[in-house]
Amino acid sequence: MTLSDIADSREKYGIKNLGEGMSTQGEELQRLRRSSPFNEDKDIVGFEEITKSLVAELLKEDRNRCVVSIVGMGGAGKTTLAKKVYNHADVRARFNCRAWVCVSSSYDHKEMLRSIIKQLDQISKEPLEVLEQMEEQDLEQRLYQDLQDKCYLVVLDDIWKEEAWDCLARAFPDVNTSSRLLLTSRNRDVAQHADALNKPHELKTLGQEDSWQLFLRKALGHGDNAGCPPDLEEVGIQIARRCGGLPLAITVIGGLLLAKKKLKSEWEKVLNSFNTNLSKSQSGVSAILELSYADLPANLKFCFLYLGLFPEDHVISVRKLIHMWVAEGIMQKRDAVNLEETAAYDDVERLCSRNIVRVAEMTVDERIKSCRVHDLVRELAIRKAKDEIFFQIHDTRDDEISAKSRYLAVHSLPWVKNYFGSSTPPLRSLLFFNIRIYEENISLRFKSFRKLRILDLENVEMYSNLPKEIGEVRLLRYLGLRGKLSIMHRFKIAHPVGLRITSSTRLPHSFGRLRNLQTLDIRTHATVIVPNFIWKLESLRHLYAYDMECDVPLKIEGLRNLQTLSGIRFDDIMHNNMLTLTSLQKLGIWVDDRSEIDKLCMHLSEVGSLTTLHLYSTRGRGRPTLAGLSKLHHVTELKLSGLWLMLPPDFPPNLSRLALKHTHLTDDPMPVLEKLGRLSFLKMKDAYDGRQLIISRHGFHQLKFLELSRLNHLDEIKAEKGALPQLLCMRIRNCGRLRKLPEELKHISTLDTLELVDMPKDSISRLAADTAFSVPNLRIFYS
Repeated sequence: MTLSDIADSREKYGIKNLGEGMSTQGEELQRLRRSSPFNEDKDIVGFEEITKSLVAELLKEDRNRCVVSIVGMGGAGKTTLAKKVYNHADVRARFNCRAWVCVSSSYDHKEMLRSIIKQLDQISKEPLEVLEQMEEQDLEQRLYQDLQDKCYLVVLDDIWKEEAWDCLARAFPDVNTSSRLLLTSRNRDVAQHADALNKPHELKTLGQEDSWQLFLRKALGHGDNAGCPPDLEEVGIQIARRCGGLPLAITVIGGLLLAKKKLKSEWEKVLNSFNTNLSKSQSGVSAILELSYADLPANLKFCFLYLGLFPEDHVISVRKLIHMWVAEGIMQKRDAVNLEETAAYDDVERLCSRNIVRVAEMTVDERIKSCRVHDLVRELAIRKAKDEIFFQIHDTRDDEISAKSRYLAVHSLPWVKNYFGSSTPPLRSLLFFNIRIYEENISLRFKSFRKLRILDLENVEMYSNLPKEIGEVRLLRYLGLRGKLSIMHRFKIAHPVGLRITSSTRLPHSFGRLRNLQTLDIRTHATVIVPNFIWKLESLRHLYAYDMECDVPLKIEGLRNLQTLSGIRFDDIMHNNMLTLTSLQKLGIWVDDRSEIDKLCMHLSEVGSLTTLHLYSTRGRGRPTLAGLSKLHHVTELKLSGLWLMLPPDFPPNLSRLALKHTHLTDDPMPVLEKLGRLSFLKMKDAYDGRQLIISRHGFHQLKFLELSRLNHLDEIKAEKGALPQLLCMRIRNCGRLRKLPEELKHISTLDTLELVDMPKDSISRLAADTAFSVPNLRIFYS
């Protein structure tokens, strides 16, 4: 059966149409990052000597700018090795500014320059929109000037062409500061072209012993020095040898075996698959990837192939991916409580555990936030998709859109209005990636897209109205308009968060005909004017907005499938009978000094499905008082964003997760928060302007995860004996003045992980020295 058959025959597989996920605002810098040093593979073997050599070369006493290169075949571990070197303690201490960018075969020069600028100058207050408007020559000059007095290290990962190096090289000054460029490439000629005086470091395949140790870690899930069950050892050695010493091949085959029972017969089946099906035509990593793909269940094959639509080295939001998979109708309800999005997240975890998909970023409580695929794995997905005419990727101006395409990803756009030619393909998904159209519009004949389920226009720049004909796409389930100010017609209005002037966008009335729409993402950087049609979208499950405005009170009553609603205003909530929203789980509301929070909480108190409440405070003269939250017995997660004078006088009684963002509290919040008896997760970002946080004896007796981010004035954290007795993970991100962690951390037996992210090198050295010997996992990252 083909994957197209799977998509069309959902009833045959018992697949229903139900549920969906969650929402938070992501930062623009995350969009710019592709491959990232943030998640370094913990299972690294065989790189000890070459790591020492690379570090020594980066640190050698030579004031000239030097290029250090790692070359090797695909799957040999070049990126993994580069991450290990990039995060090496001596390297961090040497270079006062660092950046990482993935070049890939289809690079965007301006995007790479923007990404490097933002990473090298993270304290800059310059809006990203300013960089977006700069021309290529201006970006090069800006970067060149920024680096004049810096001892910098920039990693150029996965560079394919000499032309790509030539474009970037002129932006990196050679000014006697001992700066370094570290590049990885499959092409030795590229490395020698970049610096003919330095011999590239060739990454060889792993030796037999290193291959075996990596295989055991991935296939059995064990740590160092863990042996193999005797009955599995002989067949395991044969499988490991078939991987040819390539870390990617070993990792993927290990993930395949990890998902199977630890039986000799199961491992022999895998070995026999090599010997019978693949040995005649393929070898090495290609054979491993083919075998791993063949072993996937039918629904996971569809999910895997769908990943091939995303650009090379693209960081993929897991939440977005889940929405798309659910909209495709391929997810199956697992039980009465967990809906399709739970099944979709499980499938993301299954693909990651098989090492087919890589984790790009995780939350502090170890949920997968974003992922990506190795370029060899993506090539497999594209190859398999072409075999079945499953999807098409449009990435050159000369490509023609096939009349048979059902899933189309547009990575570049021709400057013609008649985009699809004389015929319109029977598309189910149409995805655009960072397409910039300055005066022309995309010629989309919406009336012809009778089968379209997914339309994603994230970050597409269009300077004319979104066509009214979009209402004719009656089967549409996912519509993504997130990103640019220019997504629709613009005009100036006063923004509700203050006196500054910003743009506004308006949705056409025809949206009201999209009765099958499940997810509508209108998180633009402008207020979105929404005609009063939302109540007509009877299938709607997730409505994401930063800020919505309606000429009349926005009606949302009767949306029994709605699970997520963000960016709505206080007055609109109060005008609706919220009891009719029987599936509502997550709600984000704009409030101001006129908002009566006590009445709001009473209004929401009987909405039994509501578990997450996010209140955004505007920048008016006064502040709303947060009385009444104790009425919300069903709420277990509370998020407070914006400027507040003080913490609420009370909290939801069953609160387990709390996030404070941009609150700029002046009084230490810990004496209040530590008494929340059920609190297990606390995140504070730009939340407190004081110099000390003090946690008293037995404070936070249930807290397991603590993240402190951008507390720019924080010097010290103190904790009395007996505080934080259940803490598992503590993440400190971008707290540049922090000098001291609590001594009590050394005595918390449950504490497994301390993460230091984007911290100054002197702070890292001091904090790491204080805690390294007492915390099992000390992780230091730069994003």
